[in-house]
Amino acid sequence: MGRLWEVVGGTVSGGILVREGKGTKSKELPARLSTGAYVEELELDGERLHYKLIPGKGDGPEEGWISLKLKATPLVEVKEDLLLDIVGPVDPEGELAVDEAMKEKIEALSKTARDDLDKYVPKYKVYKFPLSAPKYRVFCFHNAGSAETNYSAKKTPFTDWVTEAGSIEFLSLQYPGRENLLKEPKHSAFDTLCPLLLSVVYDKIADGTPYFIWGHSVGTWVAFELLMLARRIGLPMPKAAMLNAFAAPHLPHDKVPWHKSRKLSAEKLKDELLNWDKDHFGGAGKIVFREEFWASQWEPLMRADFQLFDEYQFKHNGAPKFDFPLHAWHMEKEHYSTADMIEMWGDWTTKDFDFQTIPKMGHLTCFYNPEFKKEFFSKIVGVMKGYCDL
Repeated sequence: MGRLWEVVGGTVSGGILVREGKGTKSKELPARLSTGAYVEELELDGERLHYKLIPGKGDGPEEGWISLKLKATPLVEVKEDLLLDIVGPVDPEGELAVDEAMKEKIEALSKTARDDLDKYVPKYKVYKFPLSAPKYRVFCFHNAGSAETNYSAKKTPFTDWVTEAGSIEFLSLQYPGRENLLKEPKHSAFDTLCPLLLSVVYDKIADGTPYFIWGHSVGTWVAFELLMLARRIGLPMPKAAMLNAFAAPHLPHDKVPWHKSRKLSAEKLKDELLNWDKDHFGGAGKIVFREEFWASQWEPLMRADFQLFDEYQFKHNGAPKFDFPLHAWHMEKEHYSTADMIEMWGDWTTKDFDFQTIPKMGHLTCFYNPEFKKEFFSKIVGVMKGYCDL
């Protein structure tokens, strides 16, 4: 959801004037927007606001353009801390209309971004991709503070399966600001990150090759927002998605258990990081807290990545559910992501939903503990095999 505003003007005139277009001489709508109404920002251009009325939060035109002020008197005010009920998805009805303007934008971006595939999927050629006629693809989205190597390391049940099959490609996507993209600007919002990533892999989705989505932690929300954008522009949907170890994106604001990183001191941020997986960050992962690495590398990366989820605004109230199966697994030793939060992913599919708790593993030890990783990846490969005809 975009930024929220409250109508504070129009107390004498029965509401404020709404126009059809941005221009102050465009057609005036017959009804006024009531004082006290809440609206969602669609676009802000100078002193003109393109809004959508929040259902049940006022009267007047559902959409239109209004002025922020009349002379020196404010007509609307930003409501940064307003918490509205989150409805979540609904069962689909009929075919979704393609957003042609957004499709044109992503297609235009993809014409140049496809040349950057090796930057954002650095192991693509290492595994001798592209294949001449792949039968299946897997797209991987990593957790906060991490990198694509979580998925692309050699000699795992996943990469061994891909190599042995000989007809599968996988694309483990790297987010800017780390590893080979260290000098690229970090992204702290899905609104910038997901169009970029989708434009990079656009051709690999648009060609119709069956595919599977695998996201972990904040990577589940990267995958979700990328899929919502892909669906919006008419791209094929995956055979299934594996979205593990993170709450579904329509988690109500008052149920969010983690702390916003923007306001945390360096020491408090370290505590927050440790809370995500004490076994990992108290063991092999404690290297991130060493002073020679923390201030220059890990603190800025963690702050940017954490802002992806702790400043996230859910924008998909009433969106149709997906028509492919979802798998959402909870790690037994999680601190923040509780089982009921993970189980909320089931709201997003009209097909089969697979929820389970993985014993012994933590938020990150499932990737960084070698024994756990082997077991974890073997289970996931077992799921993937059920969706490919090889």
